[in-house]
Amino acid sequence: MTSSNKYDAIIIGGGHNGLVAAAYLARAGKKVVVLERRHIVGGAAVTEETFPGYKFTEFSYVVSLLRPEIIRYLELPKHGLKILPLPSTFTPMDNGDYLAAWDDHDLTRREIYRHSPKDAEAYDEYSRVMARACVVKLPFYEPEWKKK
Repeated sequence: MTSSNKYDAIIIGGGHNGLVAAAYLARAGKKVVVLERRHIVGGAAVTEETFPGYKFTEFSYVVSLLRPEIIRYLELPKHGLKILPLPSTFTPMDNGDYLAAWDDHDLTRREIYRHSPKDAEAYDEYSRVMARACVVKLPFYEPEWKKK
């Protein structure tokens, strides 16, 4: 092994979490290599053409959990990061129908009702449970400096 092949850290997987870890290590002066089996890096943040003519960022909602201090520290907007609001989603179904969801509870409930009145009724309770869960989890997503 030559000296050019020696690394302080080897990151397996070039998803957004692996890339963040590699960036932090590199900024700390470490020599880092990221190994990714796919032809593209970015993991949940990758936009790809999954159906001919349609591009999707399949798991981009996960990236919304990327902590603001990471975004600032790595100066990600300077490198092209743009986090866009998600006012609605569209899920095509095999039978030619679709399920739409909006950032409006009543619109989404009506759409669910179109498919299943029983599930539309359950959606109200689901929304209440999720709202309570968010209140409980929010402190874990706050930056450390805000907790002091």
